[in-house]
Amino acid sequence: MNTGMDVGFIGTGLMGAGMVRNLRDAGHDVTVFARTPARAPEMGVPVVTDVTGAVSGRDAAGLCVTDSGDSAEVVRAILATAQPPPLILDMSTIAPAAARSLAAECAAHGVAYLDCPVSGGPPGADAGTLAIMCGGDADAYARAAPLLDAMGDPARRTYCGPSGAGLVAKLVNNALVGVISASTAEALGMAQRAGLDPALAREVVLGATGASWQLENLFPRVLAGDHAPGFTAQNLVKDLGHALGLDDTPMPFAEEALRQMAEVDPALDYGAVARRSMELPENRR
Repeated sequence: MNTGMDVGFIGTGLMGAGMVRNLRDAGHDVTVFARTPARAPEMGVPVVTDVTGAVSGRDAAGLCVTDSGDSAEVVRAILATAQPPPLILDMSTIAPAAARSLAAECAAHGVAYLDCPVSGGPPGADAGTLAIMCGGDADAYARAAPLLDAMGDPARRTYCGPSGAGLVAKLVNNALVGVISASTAEALGMAQRAGLDPALAREVVLGATGASWQLENLFPRVLAGDHAPGFTAQNLVKDLGHALGLDDTPMPFAEEALRQMAEVDPALDYGAVARRSMELPENRR
C-alpha cells in the first residue's frame, strides 16, 4: 500500500531536479510544472505546462526558485488554483520578510507555508543529504516531515521557529560561506606568493585549527581551476544582500565578502572568487 503523498513541484534547476527524484524514490507521487517540458531534466515523473495541473488537489506543493519575487509569483499562482494544496514547502532562499508575508497570504487561504531553505548544493540535492532549516507552523512542519526527509538528511533537518526563522538560519550559514571562502582564497594566495604550494598549504591547514568545510570540499576544485556552477556567485551575492538587509548593524566582513563576490562572473561557481587572490589554472567550467 502506497503511503506516499501527492506532491506538485515547481522549479527543477540545479537543486530542484534532485529533490524531485528523491521524492519519487521515497514513494511520493510527484507532478512537475515546466513551461517547456522538453527542456526539463529527466526525473521520471509527469511534467505539465500549467501550475494548476501540477498542484491543484495535491497534498502539498514544493518550490525551489531563485529569489523573493519568484517565490511570490509561484505561491500566488498556487493559491489561485481551484484546490490549492494545504501545505506549501518553499525550498528557496529568499528574504525572511518576504517569507513572513507569503505565510500570511497562505494562512488567509487556509494553507500552511513553510520556509525550508537548504544547504548542500546539487550533490546534496542529488544524494538526498541536504541540510534543511525550517520556519513556520510547528504542526505543518510535522506534517511535512516525510517530504523533507526524502529530500534531506533527517539528522540535519532543523525546526528553527516561526515563519522566516529557517531563512535567518540559512543566511547565517551563507554569510559564513561568503566570508570563509573569500578569506581562504586570500590566505592561500598569500602562501602562493610566498613560495608555498597552495595545495600543500591546504593539506597542512586541514590538519590544523584553520580547517573548514570550504577548504575541504570547495578548494580542491578551485585549485584545479574548476568553477562549474554548483552554487553561483550571483546566488551568493543575493544571499549576502539578504543577510545584510536583516538589520542596520554593520557587518564589515560580510560586506567585504559581498564586494568581492560581486566582482566574480555571476554565472561561475562562487569559488571563482579565488582568482582575485591567486594564480590558478585556466577555468575548466
